[in-house]
Amino acid sequence: MIKLNDIDNTNINQEPIYEKDRRIEYFIKLLEKKGFIVQEGKIQYIDILKLVSEGKCSSALGNIVGAPYATYILPPAPNQMPSPAQRPPKGYDPDNPSNYPPNLDFVQTGVHYKLRSDEAIVLIGQTPPPSAYFCFRSYLALVENKPEKDYRDKVTDGDDLTGYYHFIGASLGDQINNYFIWTNKTPYGAFGKPFDASTIIITTADKRINQQMRDALNVSGFCHSIMNNDNIPLDLVNMGLEKGKDHFSFVMRANIFQDSLAGWDYIYNIEKYFTVLRIIPQKPYPCSHPWSIPKMRTREICTNEFQVIPTARNTLDYLRNQIFKKYKNSQYHVIDLDFNLAAIENYESILQDVNTWIDNKDTIYVKTESFQFDSDDDFLIVYGVNSTQTGFADFINVSLYGDELWNGVAGTVFSDELQYPASEYFPECDKNGKNYYVMKLARQSTEGNEVIIPYSTDNPKGFAYGVDNNQKVFLVIRMYINQKTKVASAPFDIIWGHAILFKKRK
Repeated sequence: MIKLNDIDNTNINQEPIYEKDRRIEYFIKLLEKKGFIVQEGKIQYIDILKLVSEGKCSSALGNIVGAPYATYILPPAPNQMPSPAQRPPKGYDPDNPSNYPPNLDFVQTGVHYKLRSDEAIVLIGQTPPPSAYFCFRSYLALVENKPEKDYRDKVTDGDDLTGYYHFIGASLGDQINNYFIWTNKTPYGAFGKPFDASTIIITTADKRINQQMRDALNVSGFCHSIMNNDNIPLDLVNMGLEKGKDHFSFVMRANIFQDSLAGWDYIYNIEKYFTVLRIIPQKPYPCSHPWSIPKMRTREICTNEFQVIPTARNTLDYLRNQIFKKYKNSQYHVIDLDFNLAAIENYESILQDVNTWIDNKDTIYVKTESFQFDSDDDFLIVYGVNSTQTGFADFINVSLYGDELWNGVAGTVFSDELQYPASEYFPECDKNGKNYYVMKLARQSTEGNEVIIPYSTDNPKGFAYGVDNNQKVFLVIRMYINQKTKVASAPFDIIWGHAILFKKRK
């Protein structure tokens, strides 16, 4: 028997876990000896625009431009019918009349799955290389349609066998991000650099199952100091394998790699860096010790951005006027676009039964009204307070979306005052310019620093990678990570961005 103290001493500085090693094999055998069925899944990079272009998904679900996603691909549970594209689960008897219906193949086979409340998913592997941000989190993905409710304008899927569902995409708690994750380089969540580091994430709805996973991992040689909980609060979900039960998903995000080539190589080959195990007791037992609904990390601090830049109102008006001086002429019609919050909070979305587009508690989302480009001469100017300079954000993402598919097609991300400076609009002696940004989105480059908007028609990558003129679009600005709290700023403590649409007169 390995002693706990020995494991703590030897594993805090252990080498990163690349592929399945002896400890994982021992962990699997130990669980099977204890009466669990263990099936291996994987975590995989997912290109949602490619899937939409191929007709495999009806929505891009608000993807961030340039920021990769990875998701679990899980096998069905034992005694659950496989979908047409899946292998049968371990020990499956196709003639058993009590088999449960298959999971939906929405987006991609295995991305969404039903779970029993006594199950566990264990992720063992290596975190991304150095980046501005990464995170992991389980989501409530699809829920059954309510009787007599109209879902025709929603993202839906299903049939008579599986039941009929609509997409919610609500996170089930705070993100396990690079500031809070437990790894061998940040043991027990200590401050450090948690990149290229060993970590374990345990997804459960029941505390007893969680403890059994931790005990078995520890006996197998893994240290408690790298184990993270990804809890599913039972009161917010409808778990089970029966028809109509909820579908779940798991999402990993990353943004702004220090070495872009190394970062994308990791993402494209992410399944080599992790082992994913779906673990279920052979004999079901009730979830008698469920996780409670967690209190979210506090977003508010003792000040807000309006106090940090008390002159913001007059300065933003001045900046708007300077933008007008540069771009406005008799050939253009000018429209100031209104912003509002893009989606409601995760738990509220579950109770309101509305899509929250795979939300993230580490950012706030503000969205313009829908608009369209009528010609290739139209363009959009986005400007605002650079919250990376005030401390209310680590980085800012600006993404343009097609309204119909919620497909992010053009955008940028920046983390300092040098990438989209507003200095040209201020007098040379005025240092106020570093607190503001200005960027231009257009079909073609005339100034050299535009964000180019690709077309949908004849796009060599696929139609979902672009939008055409005369199609409705909208803009979303994300502001990630308050530099004090290490979660998103409170949505009304931060100064939102602005956008001006310049349309060529006909």
